[in-house]
Formats: sequence, structure tokens, C-alpha cells
Amino acid sequence: MQKKSEKTPVVCFKRWTRQNFAVFSSLKKMIVISGISLGCSFVAKPVSGVAQTLSDSVIHHPLDELQVIGEEEPSVLSLDRALLQISVSSVDIARTPASALNELLDYLPGVDIRQRGAWGTQADLSYRGGNFDQTMILLNGINFTDPQTGHYALHLPVTPKNIHHIELYNNSTSFLFGHSPFSGALNVITRPDTSPAIGFYLEGGMYGLLNAGTALHLRAGKTRHLLTADYSHAGGYRHNTDFTIGNAFYQMMGNFKQGELLFQAGYVDKDYGANGFYSLKYPDQHERTRTFLTSVQWKNKGKIKWSPSIYYRGNEDCFELTKGQDPRKNNYHYTQVAGTNFLFAFHTRAGYTSFCADARVEDVLSTSLGKSLENPVPVLFRDDSLFYRQRLTRLNAGLSVAQQYVYRGLRVGGTLLLQYFTSTQQKIYVLPAAYISYRFKTHETGQVNMSEKLSISASGAVRQPTFTDLYYKTGDILGNDNLNPEQAYTLEGAIELQWNKNHYHAPFLLFSTAIFHRWGFQMIDYVKKDNEQMWNTVNHTAIRFWGIESSIEFLPREYFGKNFLLSSINLQYSYLYSDKESQGYQSRYVLDHLTHVLTLRVSHAVYKDLSINYGFSYRQRKGEYTSYQQSTEGTPAAYPAGFLLDARLNYHYKIMDIYIEASNLLNQRYFDLGDLEQPGIWARIGIKGKLFLK
Repeated sequence: MQKKSEKTPVVCFKRWTRQNFAVFSSLKKMIVISGISLGCSFVAKPVSGVAQTLSDSVIHHPLDELQVIGEEEPSVLSLDRALLQISVSSVDIARTPASALNELLDYLPGVDIRQRGAWGTQADLSYRGGNFDQTMILLNGINFTDPQTGHYALHLPVTPKNIHHIELYNNSTSFLFGHSPFSGALNVITRPDTSPAIGFYLEGGMYGLLNAGTALHLRAGKTRHLLTADYSHAGGYRHNTDFTIGNAFYQMMGNFKQGELLFQAGYVDKDYGANGFYSLKYPDQHERTRTFLTSVQWKNKGKIKWSPSIYYRGNEDCFELTKGQDPRKNNYHYTQVAGTNFLFAFHTRAGYTSFCADARVEDVLSTSLGKSLENPVPVLFRDDSLFYRQRLTRLNAGLSVAQQYVYRGLRVGGTLLLQYFTSTQQKIYVLPAAYISYRFKTHETGQVNMSEKLSISASGAVRQPTFTDLYYKTGDILGNDNLNPEQAYTLEGAIELQWNKNHYHAPFLLFSTAIFHRWGFQMIDYVKKDNEQMWNTVNHTAIRFWGIESSIEFLPREYFGKNFLLSSINLQYSYLYSDKESQGYQSRYVLDHLTHVLTLRVSHAVYKDLSINYGFSYRQRKGEYTSYQQSTEGTPAAYPAGFLLDARLNYHYKIMDIYIEASNLLNQRYFDLGDLEQPGIWARIGIKGKLFLK
């Protein structure tokens, strides 16, 4: 008699979750997995991910026992994905021929990096026409924006080789921070590896360039650790552009039963020649800065989410108008920021409800910024004859409430932020923000599926003047302690499209475009009339900006297979228009912005493990500057169009990558700021690798 066969019932888990009703949680035990199918992978939104189809073969391999620790599902405790403009993955970072953070950011749509010095010495970050003081800078979600000046905003203790990914958000994100980003928010994210490893890199090149660094990834119990160090030096591409930069960074991530503990600390030391950085009339300027930052944050795992954090940032700098001058003529500043942030959120049938409170104290001790001190304070790291004679301390606080509702493809959110400043005439500002987005159902056409998302957002923002805006007086720049905070309202609409070969593969084609309008009033700027010698800080009248950003990316390997020669093509275009012209005067920042930017990036294999990456950009800037090329008195000049080409040739061998890269291959003469000429062709060769430890 033939025995009837029975199929063994199979239980499939499609999602890991930490909810109390989840299967693993309901067992009330630690689940240990000692074997796992290679027919699965984890997909991260929003860039791209890879997963297998259900029909793919499944291969089983025995593994050492491991504890399942899934990523926390997106919630209001994380930066909201609906407001994410751009995300740059570690793969994209590795492909980009950039050795410093500012060079990497220059490839993002809407971003304008105005370099003063090469290799990340100093660069101003502008987003969508906003100046360098109007973009919020975060490291692992902590607001480390510099209140003294945005010139130091990118003084972060990390390099592209140690960055996990980068996120850029629009200015509707006030409920996430308790403060309103004026033109946007940049979040740089690092992360220790899950396995112990040691990484290293060594680089050398033209102009006496030397760059070396290491990264150590460790795991101890329920904690993971990242420790990095970096050193770079060059003699400079022209007179007084030499630099020496040192970075050190430590990060700890602890995953405990009650929640997640996050700690970070970093130090940046920069010593550089500042030829024409702040005034083209003074080619022998010099600067030394030291920056220390740290934070600790806790995220609980309960149904009701709460996340407190505290942070500190200290920055000491010495500016010499003429290098080697009498130390008593130098400008010395010591800026401190100490803050705390608390986010409380819960989920009901009405959606996500969150409350955020943030308070930060900003303080500056200076020889030129602030109000006079009765008792001067000795200057840090200097002899006893030098004193800080000015000081200013102010408190900024924010309280916001936000409501988000998600139903299938629909996402609706709104927030109301109360912003409080102690140092301005108007103390309280009420700032609303709202957004709505809808992701349509996937359209299937043969083997290709298309999905689309539409979104609209609107927000208000305010920014108080920096210490430099208020009090700086040196050379040909004059601050204004009567400045009012600048304000803006922004309206934006966007569409995102992506095409997949089937439901289970990453998209092979992505397209996005955004149109925005920002109405700014009381805008802070440095201006001077054609017959004047001094730059004066003023509040502009109302200025309107219209902009469009479009991007299309083709990933052939997601369509033709992993062995296809071409790996990626990315084309971006952005346009920005402002309705004011600097007639009869020059605008240093507000009316001096990029109008047209076209960027093309291509990555492809050459032979086996040999690959090459290109980056081409065309830039046209609005505004005028004073040129001293022909006359010591200075003459007005328009910015020339810039054509830049960067490239990297990379060979991967076992645990190492050997590469040759060069920036400005066309050896173009170009300016990011005024008459301050940037480097011509700059070639370097390097090696980097990562060794996983047992």
C-alpha cells in the first residue's frame, strides 16, 4: 500500500519587528539563529536595495550562532523619510572622486560648495540659494551648527572614507529638532561595523599632499565601537594656501533590552594659510581652529517612544590678518554650544503624535565679538598677555508638536513650532509646516514595474544673526548689532518615479524633480556700494527665489545583470532664480548664487576588478565680485562659467583598493568666491583597505 505523503507546513517571516505582539517577542525568550538562507537580504529605503525573487534557489549554509537584532522601523524618532530630499549611500560615496567632505557634497543637487581652501580646509555650504549660515549641520542626528559663523560649519571630525551615508532634508523638518532649518538640514551619518575590522588608507599627490588615516571597528558584548584618526598636509597650490589638518573621532552604539545608547566625540585641528579667504586685499591671512564636539543620546524600546540627548560643541580659533603679525593684533574667539533635546512620541489610530523640546546655550568669548567685559578672560592656549575682552551669551529654545497620519500610500503631516530667542527684539516666532505625499500603486507592464510618488510641502523658518553678523569688525568688513532675524516661507512640490524589472529587484531607473518657491524677508547679507570700500551687514527687503531640481539615474546592472560593464549613470540639473538684482551695489551672499548647475557622473568597469568613475559639472553663477587682477583699486567683474571634470581609476585586489584620481582634469581657472582662484589639476594616488578581525 502506498503511503500518502504530507507536505510540511512552512511559516514565512517577511518582516522583522520589535512590537510586543510580534512572534519572537511573544515567546519571551532570546531567539538564536544558527543557520540562515542566503535567499534574503535587507532593503534600505530610499536609495536602492537588492532582494531575491521567490523563485530564486535557496542555498543553506551553517553559521555561528547570532542574536537577531533588527533595524528599528522608521518612526518619528528618526529623521522622517517623507522629508528626505537626497540620500547618498556608502556605495555612492566610494564611487565619487572626492577626498574631502566638501568635495563630496558638491555633487548633490541644490548644493553649492564655495571653497576657500582645498581639501576641506574651509568651505561654505549653501543649499537652494541660502547662504552658508542657513543650513543646519548634524552629525548622527545631533545639531552641531556653529553660531559664530557658517565658515566653520563643516568642521566635522569625519572624512568620506569613514562616512556611512549622508542625508539632505528640506526645511519642513522643524518638529524633528525643535529648531527650524532655514534652507535645509544636512545629516552626516557614521556607523561601526557589525564585525570587528580595521581600515586604513594612505594617499599622496601634487603640491606635497600627504593624507593618511585609520578606522577601528570593535564589538564588545552589546556595544559596537568606531575609532578613527586622519591626518592630511599639503604645501599649497599657490602662495599661502598650505594646510595641516588632523581629525579624531569615536562612536559607541549600545543595544540593550530597554533601549539604545548612542555616544560620540570628535576633535578637529586645522592650521592653514588663508590667502584672500575673507578679503582679497589681504593675501597673507592665516587661521588656526580647534573644534571639539560630543553628544550622548538614549532611545527607548517601549510603545511610547522617548529620546533625550545632550550635546556640546567648542570651537577655538585664531585669525591673523597678516601671518606673523603682533599677536595682540589677532582676532581670538572661543565659541561654545551646550544643548539638550527631548523627543516624545506615540502611535494611535490617528497616526504618529510627537512633541519635541530643544534648548541650547550659545556663548562666545572674543577679542572682537560681543559686548565688553568688565573682567577680561585670558585667551585659551596663548600667553598670559592676551585676553578676551568681549562676550555674548544667548539662549535659543524651541517647542514643537507634530501629527503624522499614514494610510496605505498616503502620508499627511503638520507641525507647529514655537521658537524663542533671548537676544532679539522679537522673542517668540510661530512657525507652521505641513506636507502631504502619496505613493501610487505599482504599475506592471510586462517584466517592468513603475511606481510614482507625489508630494507637496510648505513651511516657515527663522534664523537669528550669527555672532559674526552682529559684531565682526576687521579689514573691510563691518558687522551690525541691530540686525533682525531673517525669515522665509517655502512652498515645494515634487515627483519621484522608479522602474524595476520586477517586484523583487532594486530599481534600474530613477527620476525625480522638485519645484520650490521661497519668499524671504529681512534677509541678512553683506553689501557695499560701488564707491565704498567696506562691506556692511544689513537686512535686505523681501526677496523671492524660484528653483527646480531634476535628477535621473540609470543602474544597468539591475536590469542586465551584475556583470554588465556600465554600473551607473547619474544626470542632475538645477536652476535658481532670484527676483532682485544688485544694481549700484554688490551682494556678498544673498544675490550671489548659482543659477545653472549640470552634473554628470558615470561609473563603469574597465577589466575585471579595474573600474573608473567620472564626475563632470557645469556651473553658472549670478552676481559680481571685485577683482584685483588688473588694478589694486579693484574693478567689478562677473563670474565666468565653470567646467570641471574629476576622475578616479580604481583597482580592487582582495582587501585593498588602489586608485589614481584627479580633480579639475581640464585645468580650468575658476572661482567659487570672489577673485579667490581655486586649484587647477590636482592628481593623487592612494591605497585603502579593510581587514576583518576574527
